[in-house]
Amino acid sequence: MNKRGQVTVFVILGIVVVALIVLLLAFRKEIIPTSATTENLNGIMDDIRDHISDCIKESAEGPLERIALQGGYLSVPAGSYRLWNDNTVSFLCYNQQNTERCMNRLLTREKMEEELSEAVKQELASCIDVQSFSSGIIKTFEVVLSQPMKLTTSIMKDQVVFNLNYPVTLKSKSSDNVVTEKEFSVPVEVPLGELYEVALDILDAETSIGRFDTLTYMLAKMSRYTLYLHKPYPDKIYQIQMRDGDYIFQFAVEGEPS
Repeated sequence: MNKRGQVTVFVILGIVVVALIVLLLAFRKEIIPTSATTENLNGIMDDIRDHISDCIKESAEGPLERIALQGGYLSVPAGSYRLWNDNTVSFLCYNQQNTERCMNRLLTREKMEEELSEAVKQELASCIDVQSFSSGIIKTFEVVLSQPMKLTTSIMKDQVVFNLNYPVTLKSKSSDNVVTEKEFSVPVEVPLGELYEVALDILDAETSIGRFDTLTYMLAKMSRYTLYLHKPYPDKIYQIQMRDGDYIFQFAVEGEPS
């Protein structure tokens, strides 16, 4: 009986040793990670770049839609908008008494860029997590970040480009290998810039003669755009979109009650 007991113990110990060897081979990269070579660090930086790009696109989706539906403004002060179809549509032209012409409320591309930068930056703070890329049983590199992040926005004709200045450095703990990325540029494909230019054409007509012919404009532009004019008393609402797109820029022109 004693001999059988000893054999049983040896069998169990053998099974445990084999199991440990199998686990060691299966998870050897996590348990005994390779050194952080420049190639390894560049691969990790590629993953970080994708992560930051996804965060920017996700964070920009809501503000880009909202700024277009609100007439180019994310911050809409009281008295500067018309509530229409559950949207606060900004007046880009204020009423002038006793004339059909309105007074242009200057909307600049720079103002839109500033508001987008601020809104997207706030969202990024809770999305970007670069430190998570250094997790592991044994860390072969460290992540060094430069704070605070700086975000600028450029509204182009058919896209909005977000440029994030956020230096990220990956440093090997066992060698002098270092990889650094200082800026991340992410384009989002929306025609905000082009629709804004159409809005300026409409405002030029409204401020000079007090009306705008949507049909004539669409024909002159070879039906590149689809324009709608709504007249919720006493105001006007213009909606602009690309002929084959669903991104809508809309704004209001203040009217005079009779």
